[in-house]
Amino acid sequence: MPKPAKRNEPCTEELGAVSDHDYNNGMECTVQLANEDDFPSLPLTPSKPPLAKKLATTRVHSTSNTFVTDDTVQKLADLINSRSDALESMIGAIRTDMKAITDLESYGRRWNLRLHGVPEIEKENVREQVIGVCQQVLPALKEKLPDVIDVAHRVGRRRHDDPKPRGVIIRFISRRHKEELWKAAKNCTFLQAKGLRFTEDLTKEEKENRQKLWPKIKKARDDGKAAYFVGGRGFVNGTEIFP
Repeated sequence: MPKPAKRNEPCTEELGAVSDHDYNNGMECTVQLANEDDFPSLPLTPSKPPLAKKLATTRVHSTSNTFVTDDTVQKLADLINSRSDALESMIGAIRTDMKAITDLESYGRRWNLRLHGVPEIEKENVREQVIGVCQQVLPALKEKLPDVIDVAHRVGRRRHDDPKPRGVIIRFISRRHKEELWKAAKNCTFLQAKGLRFTEDLTKEEKENRQKLWPKIKKARDDGKAAYFVGGRGFVNGTEIFP
């Protein structure tokens, strides 16, 4: 019966190959195998948490941050809306005040007339010059006009490079006398001969409104209708028109 092969023989050649670099020449492969069999296996190193779980945690934080951001944005939006409402209220109040100021200014100017074309001279007495012109326009009030005309003065600064005389603003004490003079000045031959003319003392807003209404006023006059201005307002056949 053949002898059974030795258990450690298959490793003899391999041991010879390894022993060339082994400083323990007396060690056999059987010892190495025994040592390897006796050495217990190391426990498995715990792996890191799965990436999916980490992402899930990040999403939770992101969701939490989103809640905080939305709340902050909402607070800012509410603050902006409240400030915007307050600002709109202030703008409305300012517009109301500005309209009231414009109306007061317009009403105060109803006592005024402007006279254009009066020559300028050195050391002039504008009020006396104006009274003389008004007496020529309205002789019926010749004696009363010096008491009715309160103030008369040039408008703006004098420019030596401009030969055109500055206009004169006239303030009347009585609106009734002012209106009488205003009516008498229309189609007055004396004013036409002297190159003089009276105009109403209008506010900036009234002038702008007249410019907008002028095309309609002109067309109505060309059609033979009664078209005229009262301050900054326009009328055609007694009916007020608008831009």
